[in-house]
Amino acid sequence: MRYQDVYEMKKRTLDECLALIESGDTIAVSGVATEPTAFLTDLIKIVPELHDVTVVKSKDNEYEYLRDPATKGHVLTVGHFYAKNMREGHALGIASYIPSDLHNYMAERVSYKPNNVFVAQVTDMEDASFQIPYCKMFEKEAFACADKVILEVNPNFKRVKGGLEIPLSRVTGFFLSPKPIFTIPRSVPTEMDQKIGRYIADLIHDGDCIQLGIGGLPDAVGGFLRDKNDLGIHTEVFTSTMADLIKNGNVTGRKKNLNRFQHIATFCLGDEQLYETVATDPNCRLVSCHYGNDPFVISQNDHMISINTAMEIDITGQICSESIGPVQFSGTGGAADYAYGAMHSRGGRGIVAFTSTAKGGRISKIKSILTPGAAVSISRNLADTIITEYGVAELRGRSIRERAEALISIAHPDFREQLRAEAYQYGILS
Repeated sequence: MRYQDVYEMKKRTLDECLALIESGDTIAVSGVATEPTAFLTDLIKIVPELHDVTVVKSKDNEYEYLRDPATKGHVLTVGHFYAKNMREGHALGIASYIPSDLHNYMAERVSYKPNNVFVAQVTDMEDASFQIPYCKMFEKEAFACADKVILEVNPNFKRVKGGLEIPLSRVTGFFLSPKPIFTIPRSVPTEMDQKIGRYIADLIHDGDCIQLGIGGLPDAVGGFLRDKNDLGIHTEVFTSTMADLIKNGNVTGRKKNLNRFQHIATFCLGDEQLYETVATDPNCRLVSCHYGNDPFVISQNDHMISINTAMEIDITGQICSESIGPVQFSGTGGAADYAYGAMHSRGGRGIVAFTSTAKGGRISKIKSILTPGAAVSISRNLADTIITEYGVAELRGRSIRERAEALISIAHPDFREQLRAEAYQYGILS
């Protein structure tokens, strides 16, 4: 049978694809811009008919089934990263967090409970194959163990180098769902972002290999990197700021010693220009997290500069980037992966940067001890360079006493006396 005939045979409506879901199924969905939003939006239609279904997802799109208390007992949603909708589901007892480092998140999950269904948003077919173009974090592992493969085909998607190919022969059913690619607006860095960004940029040199995140602070850093040359990229996420640096000629990858000239990432999240850059620049390549986020691979990049943020840090160097006390807020993601990789890179540096206070200045993010119940995302053994608007604290190789002194010096002045008193109280200083 010609593959064009098979294509027509497997084409279905969204409702027909939803009807493929059965009680007891474990459904893994692709991530970020490729999350199957139409499928998950309409999932609520069939929730009452199901029981003991697990959905493995992570994106911060908002779905009604995660707000509906009646979902309990029918569908449990689990994932490695929380945003508003997952937090809403958690409060209702219908969502749960999977503690994990991103480099082995899906491999560990499927070794425990393999998914039998995989659902993804993809390009249209070409040469008897669809492609997941903008995210390759964990899709390869989730696709490999699925018996049922359901695709949400978006004709506006464009193929990218390294995107995961889905052969038509492996597809159970697909439906067409044309819509704009998911984008996020560019951040406008605050004055505080600019101040911290300047400190960070001063630590980055021509030829360094960088990892940046998303938000006002990373965007501020990107602005200051426009006077740098021959930067390389090995990152978890391709961002709009990185696309700017590629277009501007600041990023060439010419001095990379691993994947020379190639701009490596595991997923994309940004504006339309970013997606166009990734689709058209032959040097941009997506890789799976089991490679891109592997700390031992990251560390092979000389002069690897990792830049992440945190919710709080104690004065011994324990870093929490994902919870407010015991309440899960986001996720570990690749924080520990890149902290380890950058620390073990020749000439590398793991930077964690944040404003010194929260809640309008009422709370210090630098604490004598972490808030009870707070998750340690990066152990103090991997804490390297900490930056606030008050300066840079170098922790690598320092004793607890030396770390405490360094971190207190970059805390907000309103909290330094209290931090020092508590450090003596707990025997950190003496």
